[in-house]
Amino acid sequence: MGFREAGMRRHGGMMKTTVLIFSCLVMCGAGVAAPLIEEPVEELKLGSGKTLKLAMARSYSASGVLVSHAGGAAAVKYEEFPEELRGSLKAQRKAEGENGDAGEKTLAKVSYDFPTPPMVKPEAGEERVLSGQVFVSTNDAGDVKLAGVVVSVYAKEAYREQTAWYQTNPWEASRMHGLNAEILAKAGDGAGAMKQFNAAMEMAALGWMLVTPAEFTTTTKADGKFTLKHRVDGAYFVVAHASRVVEGETQYYRWAVISDVIEAPENLLLFNDNME
Repeated sequence: MGFREAGMRRHGGMMKTTVLIFSCLVMCGAGVAAPLIEEPVEELKLGSGKTLKLAMARSYSASGVLVSHAGGAAAVKYEEFPEELRGSLKAQRKAEGENGDAGEKTLAKVSYDFPTPPMVKPEAGEERVLSGQVFVSTNDAGDVKLAGVVVSVYAKEAYREQTAWYQTNPWEASRMHGLNAEILAKAGDGAGAMKQFNAAMEMAALGWMLVTPAEFTTTTKADGKFTLKHRVDGAYFVVAHASRVVEGETQYYRWAVISDVIEAPENLLLFNDNME
């Protein structure tokens, strides 16, 4: 089984990184935590004027960096970062053997210079209400309620447009990282392969946060419950993304449930059985 296949295995609907990533971190050694690269930046001010809170670099390409933040994720070009961070970010990309900069090994070029995703057209149908709860069932901790999860409603066609954009852009970047992981693994560069493998996993999961936000959204409470009002006539998708750290490993969860299978809109449960 190659790195791409191993990286995309599903366990109860969740994409998981493997313990090999931990091994890579051990081999890389420990040192002073670098802002943005090894520890979050409380407020990251970009050249565009945007400010990202609790920003953390997740993966690197020739054109920019995938950054997670309190509001989701962003693909940020190197020139948009403060000058004092650009050098360390580019050095980190080079250290990960990106874009052919790995001796005699020829790697696939990865770019995060994505086009703007499709706009979401406003909906003006009759107001409807969705209520439910988001949780994951575990063997050791039982049902874990997930707080702070953004739950959205997209019209069916609007969601399909966002999905097509994701597959052509973030997913393609993830695939290129996975291909590089295989190339490096075959060349005997295990540490480099695991960095590319990890980048593929991060982009595959966080890339969904780069699509255009839905018009109708809400956030789950401490008990994982939510109530969402929307005005979508006809078929729609209920979409949610979540993550949690278990023993140092980040587990990503994703739901995209079409209205055709929702029997009780007043009690919609997003859990293991309907994860993607």
